[in-house]
Amino acid sequence: MSLSRCSRSPQAAETLKADKNLMRIWTCWTASGKTAEAIAMTISKREFLQLLGLGASALGLQPLLAGSAFAQSSGLPAWAALPAGSAPKTGGKLVYGQTYPNWAVGNSDNGKHPYYWIDLLTRSIWNSLVWVDHEYNVQPELAENWSPVDDTMKVWDFKLREGVMFHNGKEMTSEDVVASINGHIVQKATSLFTKWLDKVEAQGKYGLRFTLKAGYAEFPFALAEYRVVIVPAAAADAIFADGIGTGPFKLLQVDNRRGFQAVRNENYWMKGRPFVDELEGYVVNSQTAINGFRSGQFNAVFNIDPTTAAQYESTGGIIHKSKGGDQFLFNLPKNLNLVWNDVRVREAISLSIDRDAINTIVYSDPGTWVGNDTPMSGVNREFLPREKPYDPDRAKQLLAEAGHPNGLDLPAIVFCPSFPEEPRVMAVVTESLKKAGINVEIREMPTDGFDAYVKQVNAPVGRPARSLVGPRNPAINLGRLAKNPTEDGGWSGPKCEEFNALYQKAIAEPNDAKRLELYQEAQRIAQSDTPSITLGGRRNMLAHAASVKNLKSHSQNWSSRFDGVWIES
Repeated sequence: MSLSRCSRSPQAAETLKADKNLMRIWTCWTASGKTAEAIAMTISKREFLQLLGLGASALGLQPLLAGSAFAQSSGLPAWAALPAGSAPKTGGKLVYGQTYPNWAVGNSDNGKHPYYWIDLLTRSIWNSLVWVDHEYNVQPELAENWSPVDDTMKVWDFKLREGVMFHNGKEMTSEDVVASINGHIVQKATSLFTKWLDKVEAQGKYGLRFTLKAGYAEFPFALAEYRVVIVPAAAADAIFADGIGTGPFKLLQVDNRRGFQAVRNENYWMKGRPFVDELEGYVVNSQTAINGFRSGQFNAVFNIDPTTAAQYESTGGIIHKSKGGDQFLFNLPKNLNLVWNDVRVREAISLSIDRDAINTIVYSDPGTWVGNDTPMSGVNREFLPREKPYDPDRAKQLLAEAGHPNGLDLPAIVFCPSFPEEPRVMAVVTESLKKAGINVEIREMPTDGFDAYVKQVNAPVGRPARSLVGPRNPAINLGRLAKNPTEDGGWSGPKCEEFNALYQKAIAEPNDAKRLELYQEAQRIAQSDTPSITLGGRRNMLAHAASVKNLKSHSQNWSSRFDGVWIES
């Protein structure tokens, strides 16, 4: 890419002129009209790439690695642009219901802590370094840009936004980010992030360097996790306790089991945002959500039961569907003498489940994606569908070959309904299996005690159970099958070893196209051995009043945002 091509974008030009760190590039460009390659000859290539914010993508690496989206002239990131023709109003209160509580809220009495935030939608109060948008692109949030130091993908440099203020009036600097990251490690935020990190270091007031334990080409995605928020510096064992962040709203009070109240952050780093003065969120069941919406207590409800959409619409509600959502995965423990230790039985179970029927009956969404027996989401461009996901004739043939010509009985599988429609999903699964001669009880349990029940027997894997898999980038998705007893069911053997070797090669591959090929080959290997069974995923659905504008359901429920929402009246 040449800078002469960038000159067609007034936003790019304004950004270059406005940022003092880019002034040298601006001066060279306007004085000589040289290409980016020619200008790079006058300064070091690394300096040029970092200043421009192109990083790895300019080195021929995948575009998602560089968080360099040019800001709008208003100072907002490009992804924050409002719909064309918008004229947002300011003021008012957004009160929403959430039918999907944070599973961890019972582990703490401090609802101010982001790990135990009532509904996972942490970006109401906090921000992370990056954000994953609705198209699954990683976007700059508190970090302006980033890039790997070299193609080993083990060391990453990040540049922070300047002038970002915490709710307590303190400016965010690299000191706060280093303390936050170290706090996440000590407090075990999430292994999706912490297992990779060797160390994080400040580089001046607004610079960071992450050193990883191994090459990881998709590392920025791990920083977008809902728990990995940035807060004011404090001791690693005490940080995160006060509810202070950089987000669009400041916390007033929270009931860790019920809801929270917050007010507009007048010093939010997105100038002019948020538009709404007050924000309240409450954890409710499906029927309470409907009643609250009808009575006007809620003007929005997240994660509605898809069969209730018409009830919201009948009272003037508008439904917004995301492209995807969490998916349901069956853990099949293989560390005991169970019938599905035979790979033919595992494949037969998978081929007997009519996933299209789930989409049609439960979601009224025929033809959407179905699971491919890995934790990959159909939203991922790397997703590789099974060649024929539903084939009951082949399933019966496999059962006969495995010594079960008359069908078989499976051990009971337990689940707790994280989403209101899940019991109906399991009813369709049970009936599908029965048609193939496979009998199984899929038993519903309450959330309280479910995790302990699953883990208490059959260590190190646990009882047969449904796991809930959130949609993420391929490295995280497929990493769940890389020796993760909770979700791979104790998978072992040649296919498992081949999968793990290919996975390790893929995550460190700097080239986007090559990495895609490796990911798809890894999915083929997993499908050939069927270590666990993925039914497919829901499409997250949001209902909101007609007066609420620009509120969107996100495939990653926890990535939902409130800073661009307004209320007409």
